[in-house]
Amino acid sequence: MKKLMFIISALLLNILSAWAQPKLIINAGISPGLKSLQQSIIINRSDPHTEFRFKLSEVKPQFYFGAGIHLSLRGPFFLEAGLTYTQKTSLYQMNFRMPSEVHPAEKYMSETEKSILLPVNIGVSLGHIDVTSGMTIMKTLSTTNDLSHLEGFQQDDPGFRFGWQMGVRYTIRRASLGIEYQGTLNRVCHGMSVNKQSLELMNVPRNFVVKMQFGF
Repeated sequence: MKKLMFIISALLLNILSAWAQPKLIINAGISPGLKSLQQSIIINRSDPHTEFRFKLSEVKPQFYFGAGIHLSLRGPFFLEAGLTYTQKTSLYQMNFRMPSEVHPAEKYMSETEKSILLPVNIGVSLGHIDVTSGMTIMKTLSTTNDLSHLEGFQQDDPGFRFGWQMGVRYTIRRASLGIEYQGTLNRVCHGMSVNKQSLELMNVPRNFVVKMQFGF
């Protein structure tokens, strides 16, 4: 799979580079935090002493830093691809059915995930306005998860994940400022379980990112 992706990427870049000289771009962005309004799920129904309701409570503001290339295609069209680093912190809420010293009535646990993103966008320039859309491959570098302290907790390696994005930006010379809407194809807590019961929630991660970009 990795070799196939590398070969396809190399061929695509060789073909497109024949049309125009690649330009280096750097970018940074921020996604505001959000509160979750999704309903909770019930875990450990068979044991009232450890049964609890589980939900995503909050996602902290998320920062992005990246670099890539910009290729001008025919007409007003262009292609952009690169690597982006981001760190995401999620806060989960648990409400135990039978509170005790070990399990309080309400408890919060956090998860911090450091990831590398490979976004590929096709765009069109309409004067000073650029409109972009594309897909992203995501790979988790490391995860720190307080949920690992729960008895019976397991978390599978998510491997490569996939997402999509679309955005609009205003460009002046080499600089641009815009907003991008991002989504993933996996639900929140995908691959996590407690006593073999999935913690996967109905939430599909989506967020707005305010981005600045500069080309060389």
